[in-house]
Amino acid sequence: MARRCGGSGLLFAGVIVTLVGLAVAMMHTLAIPGYWTTLAVGLALLAAGVIRVLGRGRRGADTRAC
Repeated sequence: MARRCGGSGLLFAGVIVTLVGLAVAMMHTLAIPGYWTTLAVGLALLAAGVIRVLGRGRRGADTRAC
């Protein structure tokens, strides 16, 4: 049976881009040195991943990405 994702991949990409943009803007606003940008972006991506995993809940053993 074909599986339809309904744009969830685009939504997740939008969340990632938004979190990265927020991290970079906060770095600039708070005058934090540029070498911390990589850490901030990495933490933002980890947070997005954790939120996505927790948001899935228990939908069975199907782990294919959408």
